[in-house]
Amino acid sequence: MNKPILMAMVALITLMGTAFALPAIQIANAQYTGGGGGLSVGGSIEQQLKLAREKVSNAQQAGAYGSGTPMLGTTINSTLLFIIIITVIFGGVAGMFFVRARTPRKEATT
Repeated sequence: MNKPILMAMVALITLMGTAFALPAIQIANAQYTGGGGGLSVGGSIEQQLKLAREKVSNAQQAGAYGSGTPMLGTTINSTLLFIIIITVIFGGVAGMFFVRARTPRKEATT
């Protein structure tokens, strides 16, 4: 590969990486702002502590299920079923790539 093409690809990958990284950094920093950009969280320390205690009590009431939205399923059986289905799908795709790579190429007839 030519050096200019390689350098262009590295620059493109770097720019694409920052395009994906910057929103993630903004989301991570969003918990420290009041939702209005650079504004700080409104209210006094006492109000913030009261809200934090309410959040903790709500989380404790929810129990082991967190926010109430299950990631893969509500029981171990459904989670195991999802894992098996995903494994079969990805295994089938990988197997087809392996088979396609091993089959000899046919000569084009003219």
